[in-house]
Amino acid sequence: VPYLTAQENVEFMLRLNQRLDKTGKLRSQELLSRLGLGERLTNLPAQMSGGQQQRVAIARALIHNPTLVLADEPTASLDTERAYQVVRTFAALIHENNRAGIMVTHDLRMCQYVDRVLQMQDGRLVREYTTKDEIMALARGE
Repeated sequence: VPYLTAQENVEFMLRLNQRLDKTGKLRSQELLSRLGLGERLTNLPAQMSGGQQQRVAIARALIHNPTLVLADEPTASLDTERAYQVVRTFAALIHENNRAGIMVTHDLRMCQYVDRVLQMQDGRLVREYTTKDEIMALARGE
């Protein structure tokens, strides 16, 4: 929302569900900080890069601690360092809260942070990677 700050954008989801309280405010700050936006809480979207705006959107998606997180190319407009940070944070939050996540990505380097990979080609499942060794080899491009 262009006229809301980063923190207000995340808290907007809590307001919609009448769940904005002190705990929600602290959680929004924590999520934004974990996504590298701790110093941008009061910035409007126009004052942030596209990648920063995308990280705000990710925090907004995670604010209710959903049972399932569906992420379609969550690192698409991020530089490599931020992409790794976002996927690591995604994975950590999902594991910490015993949740499930599905991420679609073309960036195989991100696979090192997941538990299972389903590789598709032309809309068909071509291979499944389930062991950490297989997944790490895929992430390394082997």
